[in-house]
Amino acid sequence: MYLPNLKHLRYLVALHQHQHFHKAAQACFVSQSTLSSAILKLEQQLGCQLIERDNKSFLFTSQGNEFVEKARKLLVDTNDLVNSARQQGQSDGGVFNIGCIPTIAPYLLTDLVPACQQALKNLRIYFREDTTDNLLHMLKNGELDVVILALPIAQRGFESLVVGKDHFFAAGDPKLMAKFSEKQDYQCLPEHSVFLLSNEHCLTKHALSACKLADTSRINPFSASSLATLVQMTAYHQGFTFLPEMAIKKGFSIAEGLTIEKLSGNVYREIALMRRSTSTETPIHQKLSAILINLLK
Repeated sequence: MYLPNLKHLRYLVALHQHQHFHKAAQACFVSQSTLSSAILKLEQQLGCQLIERDNKSFLFTSQGNEFVEKARKLLVDTNDLVNSARQQGQSDGGVFNIGCIPTIAPYLLTDLVPACQQALKNLRIYFREDTTDNLLHMLKNGELDVVILALPIAQRGFESLVVGKDHFFAAGDPKLMAKFSEKQDYQCLPEHSVFLLSNEHCLTKHALSACKLADTSRINPFSASSLATLVQMTAYHQGFTFLPEMAIKKGFSIAEGLTIEKLSGNVYREIALMRRSTSTETPIHQKLSAILINLLK
């Protein structure tokens, strides 16, 4: 029995991802005819139709969709196996892709990048900033080696290591904060005075859960797409919001005239380094973990 060529599996997975022969071929750095011929050969080897075709379109069969999922996992596991073998006994070398969520990346990477340049001199590191869901999808598919994000998350198939805590601070209009500071009671805040990030950012969920802000009448229907916009809207509307400690340490929001106060009760989010459960821990993982733990002390 002839086993499928890994290259052909990559072509099939790329076609499933891009849903376009030309785009998939470009992503694989081959001609469209090469990609198409390889997938036909794969179907012949398997004795199974993976794609239904006509002159203008194509459709993955149910068998094709199932095969793609298994092929994707096989490619990820193969990549992990090769990388693990190459990195055993090495502290650096090669390429390493790190994902980081937007409420961490701008404030951590300014310190993390130079630390990695010093400790992992020969390692070519690429950073990708995106939402938690998108990063975990890329991690699962092997597009990223590790992800730096905030816990908790409802995901399986990953190994996580907590590398630090990031405390929450209250930030708001000075007059509003003067009332809040007496007892840190959210009931003293006017309706629609609390500004938050959009739901795709986990910081909102973590802040509301940690601070036990259950009264939704206090929350403004506007949702910001970034911490910078969040601070601007909070200042403009003389409102109230939550900010992570790592942003405040970088001087974030000082120029907007907001009063900042640490929340009582040791309210924080956990920062974690996450990798696939099938990915073997290597010296690179260990060094990166140590760097993050030191930066987040």
